[in-house]
Amino acid sequence: MEEDKKSTAVQPEEAPKPKPRHRKAASPQPAADTPPAPTDSAEPPAADGQTTKKPAASPKKPRAKKNTKTTKTAKSKTPKAAKTAKKAPADETQERKAPAQESPAPAAPGFETGPEPKSESKPELPETPAREDAAAPTVPDVPSTPEPPEPAERAEPAGTEPEPAADAPAADDTPAAEAPPEAAAADIVGTDTPEQTGDAPAEGAAEPSGLVFSDDLANDKALAAEAARMANISRTAQLSIAQIMAGLEENPAPSAGSTPVSEAPQHDSADDEDDEPQDTIPQALGRGVFGMFKWLLLVVLFVLIIAGGGVAWLYRSATPDMLPEVKVTFDGQELAPTAYKWHVPVVGSFFRRTYAETLNSSPVVLEDAISDASPDIIVTPSDYSTQLTITDADRETVYEGSATAFRSYLFAENGTFDAKLVVTASDSAAEDSSSVTGTETWQFRFTVSIKPSITLCTPTVQQGSVAAVRVGSTMSQTEPTLTGPLESTGFVRAANGWICYLPIPWNAETGNTELAVTADGYTETLTLSVRAASYSYKDYSAKSQLTSPYIGADDAPDAVRKLLTTDGGEIQWAVGGFVQPFLDSFDTPLLYGMTEYVGRSYSERSTNYGYGGRTSTNVVIKPKKSKDSMIVPASGHVLLAEDLGGSYGYTVVIDHGAGLRSIFYGLTALDVEAGDDVKQGQLLGTSGRTVVAELRIGTVPINPLLVWRGQCDGLKYY
Repeated sequence: MEEDKKSTAVQPEEAPKPKPRHRKAASPQPAADTPPAPTDSAEPPAADGQTTKKPAASPKKPRAKKNTKTTKTAKSKTPKAAKTAKKAPADETQERKAPAQESPAPAAPGFETGPEPKSESKPELPETPAREDAAAPTVPDVPSTPEPPEPAERAEPAGTEPEPAADAPAADDTPAAEAPPEAAAADIVGTDTPEQTGDAPAEGAAEPSGLVFSDDLANDKALAAEAARMANISRTAQLSIAQIMAGLEENPAPSAGSTPVSEAPQHDSADDEDDEPQDTIPQALGRGVFGMFKWLLLVVLFVLIIAGGGVAWLYRSATPDMLPEVKVTFDGQELAPTAYKWHVPVVGSFFRRTYAETLNSSPVVLEDAISDASPDIIVTPSDYSTQLTITDADRETVYEGSATAFRSYLFAENGTFDAKLVVTASDSAAEDSSSVTGTETWQFRFTVSIKPSITLCTPTVQQGSVAAVRVGSTMSQTEPTLTGPLESTGFVRAANGWICYLPIPWNAETGNTELAVTADGYTETLTLSVRAASYSYKDYSAKSQLTSPYIGADDAPDAVRKLLTTDGGEIQWAVGGFVQPFLDSFDTPLLYGMTEYVGRSYSERSTNYGYGGRTSTNVVIKPKKSKDSMIVPASGHVLLAEDLGGSYGYTVVIDHGAGLRSIFYGLTALDVEAGDDVKQGQLLGTSGRTVVAELRIGTVPINPLLVWRGQCDGLKYY
């Protein structure tokens, strides 16, 4: 019975499935050259023990020397497996050996009476490198490309085929994922002894195999060795099956009704340090970023403290002495500012210190009145932008613009005005960002009291000549006026104001003449001195000797008379002046101011006194040749060009501007028409035997010869 009990396979205890964890190898023996544990993609080996790898054609007997070389080769190929392998405790080894007893290798018939017949072939395992402790479980860190395990061919004792223990639980700590069955078999039959590996029990212990030995043969060393060999073969086959099952359970396929066995995790005090969870890459990266952020925060805080101290020092250094000095003068009077607001740079253009103050809330009143219609305002420096606004007493804006454009402005009337000038220094106008920017304001009140300039251009003139009065620029656009004993056509626009031409008749009273000129509300009295002109006279015994044709001051035809009262245009003789109307020389039988007498006595002729004479107010011209050509004496506009008949003949009236008109009677042909603008020297027409030439300002005739010869000073002002 005891022998029967010995032959009975020891049922393994159901060991709890330990939680896979990384372990340090107990002994740095090289791992077998085994493929990684099978994954879901790998096809699991058959449970019935059929091999999936073709066995070697001619297995050889394992030799210790070759196993040693193979072990070295396996170490170089799988260093990771060697590092993760760890020797299992003795109790785990016994538990893993126990399943091998479920399927004891059946002994051949008649095994009890004698040794095994030698004719039976003994299966030999293929050469495998010496393995590490088979009971040490290893779990790979990260399986590389998994390949299905190749179980070794199981050794069958004496023609018997052991049944695989399909119901035995597979332990996770078995080296199924590291060593194939061939390696396990080689481990047993190699150079390692049971004492070295710790897989075989000590001598005298109960044999774990299912064989029954008789008492007579118990002490037989040969049988004992054979029994040990058979036990090793059976254990090797069982371990191979367990390794295959462990590889399948790493990636178990879901099946109905299968319930995983919960195993209590085993704790090893020596591996507490390894049980701590490793940080993932995002966690490690997050801790690094957080640490860097704290470091940067400290750096920024330090920099801010230093920068704040520097800014505070620069802020205290921005004193009012850095404010710009701007000067403003108005019509020669320096103005005082009423307010300012300047920004002094502390840190470039990003941070500035502001100085602002209102010096005077009411406008500053200027003491001196403005006597010029266009006063100047000057701002120094001139590179600042300016804005000037001027309002009158009714709060209406009369000017708004820059100080530079104000130079061309003219005040239209006298009165009191309020002005506001704002000088601005902006970043765009500044050369760099370190310049002071801001504004400064001037508010002032001034009075415009303009007295226009009135000038008598010709203080002394002779009879038959022209006097000129000039008035400068006026605030208002109203034409000045002149009153006095002399007739005038009024003021006309001139280059710098106004001008008026006064014709002096041939018989004007000599001496001083008072003239009153009014402009912009101011009236000024001028004194003109008239001197007598030297005239000649003629005496005839008969009236038939009088010069003909004769056209007196009151003898002008109506067509000409009505043109004399019209307003004159702009001055036309400013360019070129006047010239005589004939290119060749001519005779003047009757001059301007000459008096013709008929039948005077000798005493009257000697004293040039008498009655009944006639005085010429024009010039009678007799050309050297008949029908001589005539030219225009000065530029102007043709008012009349037609044949008036009788003693007038073809008559031409030319307006030269300012009321000055040239009149020619007695032409035989005309080369101009009414409405033509003519130039000096242009062909006017053809003369007859005599031509009457007349020059008038308004209705008053003046001496044409003085004008043609450039001896009339008054017409030289325009």
